Amino acid sequence: MVDTLTVHLSRGELHEVAPATADFETGGTFELELVNHGRASHVHVHPDDALARGVHLDETNLYVETDSTRVVQVEVPDGPRPLRGALEISAGYGATGSSVDVGIVEQPEPDLPVDETLAEPATTDDTGSALDRLLAEESLPVLGLGVVAVLVAVGAAFAFGDLVVAVGALVVVAGVLAAMYALVSE
Repeated sequence: MVDTLTVHLSRGELHEVAPATADFETGGTFELELVNHGRASHVHVHPDDALARGVHLDETNLYVETDSTRVVQVEVPDGPRPLRGALEISAGYGATGSSVDVGIVEQPEPDLPVDETLAEPATTDDTGSALDRLLAEESLPVLGLGVVAVLVAVGAAFAFGDLVVAVGALVVVAGVLAAMYALVSE
């Protein structure tokens, strides 16, 4: 969550600059919210020398429309911490202004909730014996085709009585056995 520094403009009188707080502390990049309660206004935002070492604004001269809000990102890159300085905000071409004491502090490590079940070893699903895996519903079509292939190959080897057909039948049997082993070893 990004911290927000709110500054009210022209709340009581024209070009009045009234920060919601005189002291602002953040751990990183924050938003400067300029809330204009009156006529349109030119606003200048400037970090003093101490703060300028730790913050960056893409735009320092801003125009805030009548009765509107403008949000500006104030980037805080990695750098020296803690860091303190003033963010000066002026309106009406410098006619009025105010400053906010800004402190850049170390960003605390987020407190993440840890579920107690993470401390327990993971349980493995026991998928049963090799025979159970071989006879599982998803393995039955493969098993059926393998048996048919072996029967056809062995039948052809006996019917033709040729050495080449017998070697082919052995190759089919070896392939079916390899497929069954792959099914069982998953």
